Amino acid sequence: MTYVTECTCCVFIAAEQPAIYFLQQPPSDVIGHVGGSVSLNCSAVSRDGGVVEVTWLKDGLGLVDEDESGRRSVSDETGALVIAPVIGGSIETSSGTSSTPAGDSDEGVYVCLATHGSNSIVSTPATLRIACQ
Repeated sequence: MTYVTECTCCVFIAAEQPAIYFLQQPPSDVIGHVGGSVSLNCSAVSRDGGVVEVTWLKDGLGLVDEDESGRRSVSDETGALVIAPVIGGSIETSSGTSSTPAGDSDEGVYVCLATHGSNSIVSTPATLRIACQ
């Protein structure tokens, strides 16, 4: 007598876990008021528990941890970008409307770049719009 045994095997393919991932990303749209402050939050962790460096880009260009004016700073603990006071937008003057020069305005698209070793991830973009008071 012959017995046929059928063996069904399940193969599990584990997806490789990312080396770093975001715990918090900035919101997609942010309204800042001239003279006020804005905080864009971003935090990331590494799978191996190592240090994750957070940097910020505005309109595709890197921002230093603290700019020369001292208005923009990045928290070492949380990775949040704090801008105070916010500048930009248009101001109504007696001679008409004047605008802040584009290079001086905080208005733009910001992304958080998290890096650990040779691995980097980029947050969803946050668009900061400036509202005059």
